[in-house]
Amino acid sequence: MRQFWQRFLPALTPGVQTLIGLLTLSYLAALVGSWLHIVDLRAWLDLTGPKFWSGQIWRLTTYPLLPAGILDFIMNGLALVMLGGILERHWTRGTFWCYCLLAASGAGLAKVILQSSSPVPLNGTTPMMLGLLIAWGFLCGREPLVIAPFGETTVWKLVLIAAMVSCLMLYFTAGPITMMIMAAGGFTGWLYLWLKHKWLMSRAGSVVHSERINRLEL
Repeated sequence: MRQFWQRFLPALTPGVQTLIGLLTLSYLAALVGSWLHIVDLRAWLDLTGPKFWSGQIWRLTTYPLLPAGILDFIMNGLALVMLGGILERHWTRGTFWCYCLLAASGAGLAKVILQSSSPVPLNGTTPMMLGLLIAWGFLCGREPLVIAPFGETTVWKLVLIAAMVSCLMLYFTAGPITMMIMAAGGFTGWLYLWLKHKWLMSRAGSVVHSERINRLEL
């Protein structure tokens, strides 16, 4: 077991390590505070429409700190380890963190718009993980993957299958509105990456155009 952790921890990127540590600490603090009746973190961090519209806007970014349950914590933690390391190596640590906040905020806005008067809270990192999943497909979509026993596929195909399975599970377990709220995290991430790609392409095109004009002037 010690050898496993010695190999596993160094393989994690710094941004993922920090995020995993923050999620773990907040989850343990919420459990201990609830058991000992010291503090109720959910009353301060989770997101509902009425609390947001009363001015508590910080909840758009704090609700992922509280998992929906132990299964949510474990499964999304594993997804964060697998996807987060890949994406942080493509980006910087700050960009990775900002993207996670963006995906979470997109789902949060969908929550307070679609369920503006509902007291049912939103928490957990599922919207963030869907955003990371979409980002993996956007950045590495054409890369081949070999998955036994299904054979070779591409990252985009795997991402689409995983996203569809996740949405179907949410639809049948939590309902269509909750499914749309969670999926908004992935959509927000995709929209951001698409707009950024278009902006970079337009800048590259303008630079090439300027270089050609300069050559003609010479």
